[in-house]
Amino acid sequence: MTPDAAVTPIDATAAAPESTALLKAVSELSDRRPVVASRAIFNERGVKLIEHGAALDGSLYERLIQHRLSAPLDECVAIEPCVDAESLREAAQDAMQASPFFGQIGPTPAIRNRILEAVSAVPLPRPIAFQLTLVREERPALFEHSVWMALLCAHLVREGGAPGHDVTMAAAAGLLHDLGMLHIEPDLLAPGNTLVGDQRRPLYAHSLTSSILLGRFHEYPRDVARAVLEHHERMDGSGYPRALAGEHISPLGRVLSLAEVVTAMFGLDRPYPAQRVGLLLRMSPRRYDPLLVPSIHRMLRALPVASDLPVVPIGESIERLRGLSGLLTEGQAGVMACASLSAGPGSSILQAVAAQIETLQRMLFDAGIQLEQLSMLADSDSQDPAVAIELWALGDELQWQLRTTARQIRRRWRTGEGGHLMPAPVLEWLDRVDC
Repeated sequence: MTPDAAVTPIDATAAAPESTALLKAVSELSDRRPVVASRAIFNERGVKLIEHGAALDGSLYERLIQHRLSAPLDECVAIEPCVDAESLREAAQDAMQASPFFGQIGPTPAIRNRILEAVSAVPLPRPIAFQLTLVREERPALFEHSVWMALLCAHLVREGGAPGHDVTMAAAAGLLHDLGMLHIEPDLLAPGNTLVGDQRRPLYAHSLTSSILLGRFHEYPRDVARAVLEHHERMDGSGYPRALAGEHISPLGRVLSLAEVVTAMFGLDRPYPAQRVGLLLRMSPRRYDPLLVPSIHRMLRALPVASDLPVVPIGESIERLRGLSGLLTEGQAGVMACASLSAGPGSSILQAVAAQIETLQRMLFDAGIQLEQLSMLADSDSQDPAVAIELWALGDELQWQLRTTARQIRRRWRTGEGGHLMPAPVLEWLDRVDC
């Protein structure tokens, strides 16, 4: 998954798996599917809580939340049917058939079969298989995303990304990269729930949690656990949890980083995902490994332009872009003016915000969008659907980036500036952007 990139690095203690969310997921699943204790469950004092072979029920959460367990819960419970090689291959085949984009993975029957074999050969120690089954049953959208990741990571490595890495292990990293999401309280992830302040920390910690989970098992090389830890890092240093940059991110980590943003875009319930992915990669050329991006562009170019979806008229998209570009200019001037008035509280934050706005302006330039070009389009009679879709997607992406910047300012100000008031011009601009 892809939240705001700019975060404070976290330590391993903060990222230790939270058992409460997992307990809740197991408890909820046990109300619908038979879940049994594959071994006796003890608390840390050696008191037996659940007998070997006992069926778990909905009271599991309330019973076990009161105790620290002597062993991880996923090592003590079992469910049938569990995710296995056959069901993984079936899920991967379904994903290829359902999506024109992912259907391009494996352009020949032989290559397609090699990718599917890599996915189905992913090692699944019983605790990992159990957690993956929980994902499939409790969070089907996350399971679909994980299968997409397995396919795309295997594809990128087979094409030459992360030289020397095994395609099966690339599939494993993609499939299991988000297991840490199971250890986040579901209420935090509910649709429409806006996370603020420290509420985001578990979300930012999920990559570390996933890495810790994989590190328990010798079936996964250290490079796999490291890549999972790095799947939200970015080549320009804007990612998390450690804000790594360039060569400090492992080759397989760079594969996961690119695959994550691509699959996340296709998983959003929004039109024109292919155009959005292409635009994002053009607007953010410094964030992803330039040796890997061409593979994604080749897949995107092979897709037909969507023609059965409503297209916003070019003139409307241009006016929207003009307004957003004006907001960028106004924001940079206003923020810098306030920051330069004094070196007091908030000045460093405002200077950082001005730099972010400048980055957005540069991203527009990198994408080949300039106001002069927009004016020429507006004066023409062109209604090319491909142009219309791209302009609409560009406006949507730019608006999202602006809102993300505005919310980041508010968050940083609350956490870093105590009771000091935000300058009125800045607050007014934030209200206009984040509306």
